[in-house]
Amino acid sequence: MNTVDQPRPGVAGLDIGGSYLRVHIEEAATGEPLAAETRPNTDWNDRSTTGRARLIRDVLRQVTPEGVTLAAVGVGARGCDSDAMTKDLQAAVAAELGPDVAAAVCNDALLVGLASGRDHALSVIAGTGAVVGGRTASGATVLTDGWGWLLGDHGSAPRIVIDALRHYTACLDRGEIDPVFRPFVADSFGLTDDRRLPGALTRSREELGGLAAGVFDRAAAGSPCARRAITDNAERLAGSVATALRLGVQADAVVGAGAVMVGQPAFQAAFASGLTARDVSLPLSILDTEPVYGAVRLAHLALPNDEEQLT
Repeated sequence: MNTVDQPRPGVAGLDIGGSYLRVHIEEAATGEPLAAETRPNTDWNDRSTTGRARLIRDVLRQVTPEGVTLAAVGVGARGCDSDAMTKDLQAAVAAELGPDVAAAVCNDALLVGLASGRDHALSVIAGTGAVVGGRTASGATVLTDGWGWLLGDHGSAPRIVIDALRHYTACLDRGEIDPVFRPFVADSFGLTDDRRLPGALTRSREELGGLAAGVFDRAAAGSPCARRAITDNAERLAGSVATALRLGVQADAVVGAGAVMVGQPAFQAAFASGLTARDVSLPLSILDTEPVYGAVRLAHLALPNDEEQLT
């Protein structure tokens, strides 16, 4: 075969959440970007392990440019919430891609630390959801929180909104009023009577999360309900970091990501204060790239001759 006709070896990274899928493909040797795409992924939670692996296979077939042969694939996926579940998906992906493609899979939260370029970063996500993730010295995955906004996800946008509303209704029960927060409730839910609030809470997680910016605006304007919700959530998230470290996560830094963490300086400050209060002295940084690049790094690490190794 003429060298001109030889396929270009590539690596692919996939960041798979509950509602989206991002894929980035680059040349294995040079890191030259070859393809990137973001697409909806609304049925991920309903798929079996085999169905998820086949989706990954199909997406890679559609996105990989002609003339490129994938040598390794890294996947950070929602639902890999235990090492057993992760191994099951990794085995299924490997079976779908074949023996010529190295495959590595992890929980999508761990992509934050990988994307930072550190070997032992503790990943913290505060966005539509919230979770803390890392690995122990033996390589076992540890996740704290990430239970969804009905049970936890402290630090997430919908949790902050719900907690601010909870503090507001508790204020009303005490015969008090938060005049800064009250217009937010009326405008956001179209209410003229606070007692109609329970019936108005019919929005999805994403729709509730979209109101979080308003909570931060009211906190800046002096609302005690909004301020308490933000502070409480930041401190609970810091507590999840301390718990992960107590459970043996090996970490040399804390790396934050997600819309709340990245876009709300007040939350960042409260979270940093919460870490200090819990004697967590690791440096804190905010991820300045997309987590999908953590999946690309995972793919590079999966290459048999790659000098880097995750330990």
